[in-house]
Amino acid sequence: MEFSFDMLATTALGCVIALFGKQLVSRSRVLREWAIPAPVVGGLIVSVILSILKFNGVIAFTWNKDLSSFLMNIFFTCVGFGFSLKTLQHGKKYIIPIFWTITAIVILQGTLGIVLAKAFGIHPLIGVNATTGAHAGGPGTAAAFGAMYEELGAIGATEAGVASATVGLALGSLTGGPAAVWLIRKYKLKSDPKDLELMDTSHEEALLDVPRLFNMVCLILIVGALGIPIQYFLKQIPYIEMPYFIGMLFSGAICRNIIEAVGIKFYEPEINAIESISLDIFLAVTIMTMDLTLIVNMLGPILLMLVLDTIITVGFGMIVAFRAYKKDYAAAVMVAGFIGTSMGSGSNAIANEKSIMDSYGYSHIAWIIFPALSVLAVDIANPLFMSIIVEFL
Repeated sequence: MEFSFDMLATTALGCVIALFGKQLVSRSRVLREWAIPAPVVGGLIVSVILSILKFNGVIAFTWNKDLSSFLMNIFFTCVGFGFSLKTLQHGKKYIIPIFWTITAIVILQGTLGIVLAKAFGIHPLIGVNATTGAHAGGPGTAAAFGAMYEELGAIGATEAGVASATVGLALGSLTGGPAAVWLIRKYKLKSDPKDLELMDTSHEEALLDVPRLFNMVCLILIVGALGIPIQYFLKQIPYIEMPYFIGMLFSGAICRNIIEAVGIKFYEPEINAIESISLDIFLAVTIMTMDLTLIVNMLGPILLMLVLDTIITVGFGMIVAFRAYKKDYAAAVMVAGFIGTSMGSGSNAIANEKSIMDSYGYSHIAWIIFPALSVLAVDIANPLFMSIIVEFL
């Protein structure tokens, strides 16, 4: 028996799954502490159930994910719009260390995935997506690149990437804090009391403003559309396979800085809301429609990639990144953030850093500079690596 869902039905079910996931996360302290996104929780439960039914020949589904693809492009437009040169100015001396360490871990993770995939006779792009796509990139990147990789013959890349990303989020939360604590204790590091004077204790709540929200929806749609010609020109570059959303990513970054330079007003709370909503629905639809039967025979290799990738990332953070960040208390806190970012997401980095600072003291540089710069770095390095590497495999 097979059921077919059109675009509206597929998206509506994705919304139900996202809401279901939020309810589960709100009731689970473990899920909140590990910073597992709600759409991932709900989507995985549904995809597991549907995959079991399909595997046993009970029922199967076909989906129309056109609106999900649109929301993916909107999400990456918003991500690009977060790239502000003004942010870089606030942490000049950390720009190069953060960018080169993030770029290095992206390459290390991806190389590990390629080597292990080839060793097990799996398509190497599955290895890339299950390592740097899943961990440095997170569930959103794994889902986006998985679709592109599958068109190139890497069947199961989406499922492998999203599954690895989900576990990676938990491992990034579990390992980041202990790694930083070990560094703090080993080197007897102390927070700078002067940092407390710089701590922002205000918590302004953004109220719903419909005209502002409408203006920002229109802005993001226009900026996203401007990414289409950028994508066209990027496609002309030989030996590089750029996914469609890369044009939106670049357009967002270019337009953000032009808008800031000419003094056009925009509203970040509304743009953040558009980004969050787009990601939640896009992820819910992508994950709930995964066919996990495609990776049954790859579970062993994917698990090995996950374990070794975690060891490499934590080791690189504690040995290399710690020294690159100047070996002080701020550096130790940033290592917690580095592991969170490199194994999951920017929210993991923030959660890891906050847990350290709650126990050992505030660090202004680690809290204000690192999350923003690390997200910018990974949003540039990871998609470029994952696009370029296609031509060498």
